[in-house]
Amino acid sequence: METGLVGSTTSTVPSTTKTPSQSLDKNAFLKLLVAQLKNQDPTSAQDPNQMVQQMTSYSQLEQAQNSNALLQGLQLQNQSLFQAQAAGLVGKKVRVATPNFDLTSGKATVGVDLPSQANVVLTVKDAAGNTVATLDEGSQTSGTHVFDWNGKDNTGKTLADGTYTVQIAAKDSAGSKVEAKTTQDITVNSIAFVDGAVLLKAGGQSYYFSDVLQISA
Repeated sequence: METGLVGSTTSTVPSTTKTPSQSLDKNAFLKLLVAQLKNQDPTSAQDPNQMVQQMTSYSQLEQAQNSNALLQGLQLQNQSLFQAQAAGLVGKKVRVATPNFDLTSGKATVGVDLPSQANVVLTVKDAAGNTVATLDEGSQTSGTHVFDWNGKDNTGKTLADGTYTVQIAAKDSAGSKVEAKTTQDITVNSIAFVDGAVLLKAGGQSYYFSDVLQISA
């Protein structure tokens, strides 16, 4: 007699675990209200004010959720419009508030915005934070000024091209500090959108849209 061994196979059905929601939306609120109506004792006195309050709470919850959905839609629409407008800056010259500027072929310019007349001293630093040049620009009137730098350090040595930073010290005739901004005129090469912020790309540098002070045609 021949005997045959039949192997048993067991199929494993992947279990799906549904994570319960931690929030109470209007549908869950309505289900609770219906369950309450089904299970209430008809022989006991019911408080009509309580029922009105529950219905009012349901209506307010639904209105709040509808308002949130509408606001989110408007926010996405405004963001899309803003991004489209920002893309129009590509190829245009803008003035940005920044301490950085580029030295190219021994030439560089630094913009300074003064709210009032002041004596201006510019301190130029390299990428390592070392002071390489001090430029005493003397007394300047209020407004926007552009100063040239020949790319030489305090010893007269010509420095390598690259990105440098500038610190400004501005004081009035009484020696009090005058708040001033260092600016740079750049031509926008491209636009980037990062975490909801708009970044202007120019000359290997990135600038926030909020740093833009002026846009030229």
